[in-house]
Amino acid sequence: MSLIQRIDALLPQTQCGKCGHPGCKPYAEGIASGEAINKCPPGGNETISGLAELLKVPVLELDVSRGSAPAQIAFIREAECIGCTKCIQACPIDAIVGAAKLMHTVIIDECTGCDLCIAPCPVDCIEMHPLPSANVLPVVGGLAFTLEEQQARTAKRNHARQRFEQRNARLRREEEQKHAERLARAQKAAQHSETSNNPLQGAIARVQAQKTAAADAALKKAKIDVAMSRAQLNKSLKAFGHPPTFEQQSQLIILQQQFEAAEQTLAQLESIAPMVPVQPTAPANDAELKRAKIQLAMRRAELKKAQTSEAPTEQLEALSAALAQAEQALHDAEGASEKPAPDLVRVEKRPIDSQLRQLKTEMAYARADVSKLERHLDTPAELLAKARERLSEAERKVNAYVAP
Repeated sequence: MSLIQRIDALLPQTQCGKCGHPGCKPYAEGIASGEAINKCPPGGNETISGLAELLKVPVLELDVSRGSAPAQIAFIREAECIGCTKCIQACPIDAIVGAAKLMHTVIIDECTGCDLCIAPCPVDCIEMHPLPSANVLPVVGGLAFTLEEQQARTAKRNHARQRFEQRNARLRREEEQKHAERLARAQKAAQHSETSNNPLQGAIARVQAQKTAAADAALKKAKIDVAMSRAQLNKSLKAFGHPPTFEQQSQLIILQQQFEAAEQTLAQLESIAPMVPVQPTAPANDAELKRAKIQLAMRRAELKKAQTSEAPTEQLEALSAALAQAEQALHDAEGASEKPAPDLVRVEKRPIDSQLRQLKTEMAYARADVSKLERHLDTPAELLAKARERLSEAERKVNAYVAP
């Protein structure tokens, strides 16, 4: 095994991004290049001690600015799930099952607690719960594990790494299949042109189809690079503290530069390949608007999470200020966008009148009783008359009620 592989074998394989990298393997590569070994909250002191022993370097204290990561598992409030599949796409190990417009759920035995599924959820129906005690590997004598415990921890990391690699391989196969289908359609169109017209036109069509397929593949790759760099930037923004440390700020600047470079490459490919039949892309103003909406959603989630965990007042004030800036940025982006402003009508909701609600509830019950008795032919007339009298009295009270 190479040094990077041995380092990666000690990492927890949550792929959470709290270290500032898009996964455990890139962080292992960073450590092999001299990066600090204390940036992994899920691994904690166990990972730091293992890395220090492997690399023959001093043991460091965990970098608490990257947050804490106790043993936890994602939980979806299924009654509120709208089936958007965004959490399924965000899960790095395919631990969420479901389908479009159908309820999603988490596979408890597979979830690593990375919490990457929380931010994309548009209805905020995902929360992190403590991992059941039966699934938490015990810690005996500090970091002195028995042989069976070490084997169990290693097996758990290897299993998570295997699922992560299998997911990436599946995504690559799907992308290769789509590319092959596009190329086949282009070649079929060229062959049809060659058989229906003269050979020269067929050859020209075939060359043009090959150029179109190559340009389409390059454009597709550029879009993937933009999406990956955007995801890495957003993941780091979510994982870093507020305000970020100097080192974190430097990493954010690098990630922002990579994202902008990927966007510039994509724009160049779109401009030099006007004949490629690709999906229409959003204008720059729309892209800024979408980015502003994403930033606003992230700031809201961060503030809500801090409020839930009863964070210090200084942190709440900083997050509130960041939220206000994100709201202003969204207003500016909406003003610069070519889309018309939504026609919103503010409706003032009246406070609920508990007494009126009680009267209407009684009327609904009385109406249901009358309807039920009327459906039965053998209902005694006296009982039916009594039910109708109850309904009449309930309707009278509702009509005569005057709000205070």
